[in-house]
Amino acid sequence: MSESYQSEEDEDATSNITSEETGSGDHDSEEYQEDEDDNFDDSGDESVGSDVGSSLESETGKAWWQQLGPRTRRQPRVDYRENKREVQAQQIAPSREASTAGRRTAKNSVPVTHDSWKEQGAEEVRPHSSVIPIRNKSNDINHWAHRGILSQSQTPATFFPSRPLKEKRDMRAAGYGASRGPASNIVEEYLSPNDGYVEDFQGFKAVSDAEKQEIIAREAEDYGLERPKGWNVSFHYNPHVEYHHFGSSHPMKPWRLTLTKQLVLSYGLEYTMDLYEPRPANFNELAIFHDREYLSYLSKITPQNAQPDDPHYISYGFGGESNDCPVFDGLWNYVSLYSGASMSAAWNLLNKQSDIAINWSGGLHHAKKNLASGFCYVNDIVIAIQLLLTQHQRVLYIDIDVHHGDGVEQAFESTDRVFTLSYHKFGIDRHGYPFFPGTGNINEMGPSDPANRGKGHSLNIPIDDGIDDDQYKWLFKTVTSAVVEKYRPQAIVLQSGADSLGGDRLGRFNLNIKAHGSCIETVKSFNVPILLIGGGGYTPRNVARTWCHETAVCVGATLHNALPAHIPYIQAFQGAENGDGILYPDLHNTKRHENLNSMAKLQKLLEQALENLRYLEGAPSVVVNTKGVGEEEIMRVREMVECELEDEEVDRGVAAVEAGRRRRERNVGEGERGLR
Repeated sequence: MSESYQSEEDEDATSNITSEETGSGDHDSEEYQEDEDDNFDDSGDESVGSDVGSSLESETGKAWWQQLGPRTRRQPRVDYRENKREVQAQQIAPSREASTAGRRTAKNSVPVTHDSWKEQGAEEVRPHSSVIPIRNKSNDINHWAHRGILSQSQTPATFFPSRPLKEKRDMRAAGYGASRGPASNIVEEYLSPNDGYVEDFQGFKAVSDAEKQEIIAREAEDYGLERPKGWNVSFHYNPHVEYHHFGSSHPMKPWRLTLTKQLVLSYGLEYTMDLYEPRPANFNELAIFHDREYLSYLSKITPQNAQPDDPHYISYGFGGESNDCPVFDGLWNYVSLYSGASMSAAWNLLNKQSDIAINWSGGLHHAKKNLASGFCYVNDIVIAIQLLLTQHQRVLYIDIDVHHGDGVEQAFESTDRVFTLSYHKFGIDRHGYPFFPGTGNINEMGPSDPANRGKGHSLNIPIDDGIDDDQYKWLFKTVTSAVVEKYRPQAIVLQSGADSLGGDRLGRFNLNIKAHGSCIETVKSFNVPILLIGGGGYTPRNVARTWCHETAVCVGATLHNALPAHIPYIQAFQGAENGDGILYPDLHNTKRHENLNSMAKLQKLLEQALENLRYLEGAPSVVVNTKGVGEEEIMRVREMVECELEDEEVDRGVAAVEAGRRRRERNVGEGERGLR
């Protein structure tokens, strides 16, 4: 990766530049302005500096970073420094004192030995993964996140019986080892070297891979995290997707995936599910939905060769005043990676290797067949649904992004095999423009032509600014349950865009993390295969919190509120403005929007939604695919079938006459015998 690209990533990590929060969402021509909330630089912090440090040290006799303060309030934490390394990993206590009160007792599990791991052997290769998922063997317990190999003296008995992947040599998924990617030394370069949390992480980074695994695994065990019983969850993620950069002034930050991954791993959730590093999707796979000429253009365009005066540049959705879809280095690689992960997740559901498959890097729902739109270049959702349709007759798509899922609705508007349900902000923003994309009103139900199979197979729930937790949970559960009962889907794809959270830079709702996660709980209760994907979300720290929580919901785990101290990017979550170092900060009053949704208004919206469902004729039956068969051949087969049916009817009539004759003969015989 070039130095210029790396410097842009550095700038982005130091200071997240975002758009001014507007009602037009992430896609109108507003000016993107710097948001101080995500500025992790401590250079301007009054609590950081040599003068403050020396005064604190003189008063207390301790190094200033050891004092309690807004960034070092949770003590004691694990001391991983070299002079304490004689403490064995198994003796290290969980790293948060404040969170020990609510600790759950670890559940009993059968000890796992090297022999039992060896007997399990290798699994079948996933059809969309570049690596073979291996059940751990004696000297092959490589973890997806930590690159560690346990010695012969260690056994996996301290770990949960998960099925981690054998990691590729160039993979640095966790950031706990030396990384070759552009985000390699983000902790050292972008956080104050005097920060106590950085001291914790630097000590954690210095221990061996096996000790890192031991620390996290023991904490996971202490808090009762284990693989769910009765269902299987898989996590599909290629770490290279997070290194891409839309530009310093663009609100889309792929490194929000880095924060999500670090939270998931630091809590130990990797021990509760299967982990996959999917391969990128290839050209032909993306062409399942997208126009080949569009894909060819997308695969070749770079910042160096882009021509704004090229007719294709504008017609394919690039440029314009807002430049929502910029051309950046590695664009083709980026779309291939997140699309490949969604395809991998879909394959797991089809092969019944997972009941819930997660890809937080996907969910780009605005892309059209030959058009980039709303930060989205390739519609991975449409491609994944098309894969699911190869085995499932009916797929329900649910979208809880703050923006209408127009790309998915448009793609399936002429079929009854996909039902699209979208909850989103709709109306005019504070600047007088329609909130992007300007579609998704309650009366938009698909094609108006009654002969079109897709008529009535779209349901849009337009919501006004400021909806709160209780209102949203009630509305989502009531409408979604009615749709599931009526449509009876065989699989559900849930786009969990986090821009519907309170305080999102581009969103207009007031939802908290657990209210957003309640949608996953509702969908999970329907007991059908679920493909869970990401989407919008433009305050990275809260996106990561939400998707980590929803990962825990999928596996049935309860996470402690205090964030683990060994998260590499802990400073992204520190301070009152960044959530105060906890997983569930109150977002309800963060940049609060006035609630324009009265219960009377929502009740009327619900009644209209249920009325629209009446136009749905019920679950479609299996449709015979006659594509490529001539009309004459179809009519010939139809005549043959009709003749066979007529013959069967005649045969049934003859059989009935014969049966009646025999019955009368028996009756006559009985009568004659009776007279004698």
